Amino acid sequence: MSKAVPPLTDGIPSRHTISYSLEGEDLILRSLLRDVDQGTYIDAGANHPIIINNTYGFYARGWTGLAIDGNHEFAGLWADLRPNDAFVHALLSDVVKEVEFRIFPDDTMSSIDAATSERYAARVDPAMVRVEKMKTSRLCDLRDAYLAHREIHLLSVDVEGEDLNVLIGADVGAMRPGVIVVETKHCSLYRPLDNYLVKFLTDLDYRLIAKTPLDAFFVLPEKSYLGWIPKTLL
Repeated sequence: MSKAVPPLTDGIPSRHTISYSLEGEDLILRSLLRDVDQGTYIDAGANHPIIINNTYGFYARGWTGLAIDGNHEFAGLWADLRPNDAFVHALLSDVVKEVEFRIFPDDTMSSIDAATSERYAARVDPAMVRVEKMKTSRLCDLRDAYLAHREIHLLSVDVEGEDLNVLIGADVGAMRPGVIVVETKHCSLYRPLDNYLVKFLTDLDYRLIAKTPLDAFFVLPEKSYLGWIPKTLL
């Protein structure tokens, strides 16, 4: 069933601009990608196509891309609300393997990571957690199948504890998305390189450019459309 979609504001992000993300991530992303009119994104752990979504604001401005989520219940909503995107019902990791996918009443908590699932399970009635056995995919394979030869301007990753494995399975060093936003709950701005995700992406020439309490933003300085960023920030 379709949900009402709030209107968007045109132009440069301002205090009047609507955000569809949890912490305003899409506004930060719009600033970073200000020189790309119609780009391509990959939304890994996409969840709902509009609510708490990092890529809907871009879709509304003509961008398109690939959305991936392990919960098949979102497929109909994506087809209805974002028909120009490709939605794939899949779980992502570094290799193809059999896993248990735990789906929580709050579907944003759903995960295949055992430690994350155990922590979340302590907050809810176990009878309300649904477990599905599924086989994972690698993001690089899905990218080749759906977005072959297209520049990936934005990669958004939010997969509740499996984020590093998803980035490994994306073959980020070959894909080279211009901007990556990934959940990094325990990254300190005073010691960023102590965080395994920051170190992994820094070793691939990415630079940490911004942070919200939950997410970190990385840019690849070699991309011409990111040339507006002062070198002193990188």
